Amino acid sequence: AIAMFNNKLNQLPRPKTVNDLPPPTNLNIDQWIKALQRSDRLFYNMMALEVWSIAKTMDKMFPGFWHRFMANRQEALKQFMQQKKGEATTETPNFPKSD
Repeated sequence: AIAMFNNKLNQLPRPKTVNDLPPPTNLNIDQWIKALQRSDRLFYNMMALEVWSIAKTMDKMFPGFWHRFMANRQEALKQFMQQKKGEATTETPNFPKSD
């Protein structure tokens, strides 16, 4: 799995990073934004490959791991949303009563 990950990582396009760019005074704002977007895409792709390689490795070691992980994640998200909803209803402002 690691060899496949390294192979896929080496196949990704290598955009210029922000560190490779000249200082902003010599660079058009549009070019700066595009370079940041390319760097962001590269980072996102690298993170996706890492998650994929971990999931594949864990599924080989413990069949069904990814399915159980996602089911637990969904349940935790539901609990979190219910907790936040409960906090929102208890935080209603107390307005003074008009006599």
